[in-house]
Amino acid sequence: MKTMSQPQQETKLASRPRARQNRSLQLYAVDALVMIAFVAVLNVPLTGIAIHEWLGIVLGVGLIVHTLQHTKWITTTTRRFLSATSFQNRVNYLLMAGIFIGFVSITISGLLISEVALPWIGLNPRGGSFFLWLHLSSVGWVIWLTAIHLAVNWRWIVSTTDRLIFKRLARTERI
Repeated sequence: MKTMSQPQQETKLASRPRARQNRSLQLYAVDALVMIAFVAVLNVPLTGIAIHEWLGIVLGVGLIVHTLQHTKWITTTTRRFLSATSFQNRVNYLLMAGIFIGFVSITISGLLISEVALPWIGLNPRGGSFFLWLHLSSVGWVIWLTAIHLAVNWRWIVSTTDRLIFKRLARTERI
């Protein structure tokens, strides 16, 4: 396999349209922030119930932003799902659909069992044990689906991190 020299790699990276690089960085940043927020919101003993609930609401908003950012991929893959797309794209699509459904379930059930956030704004949800079970079960499923999603896309994650973060930092240090 032929490898590019450092100047060739820099030229190739510089030749990409700036808008595409910025969009990739924006998508990557939202994905990373959603992931960090999800890990933080999982640790209720560390955050406490109030931060857990408010961060969960922010995460729900992040889910909406993330979905809107990927609308083109969602519509294209939905149209091509049974015909002209790769096996990995189909797997990613199914994983993302499961994660999306799980996050919607987590968010809605979380709002319905809220003890702090919604009562603070004057709403008193009457969620019961079913919604607590749904909330916790959905969290478990999302963790597993996310782990599989990360494993399936690990090469992309590593190469994108290298391209968008480390190579960008290296270029700014030389300037």
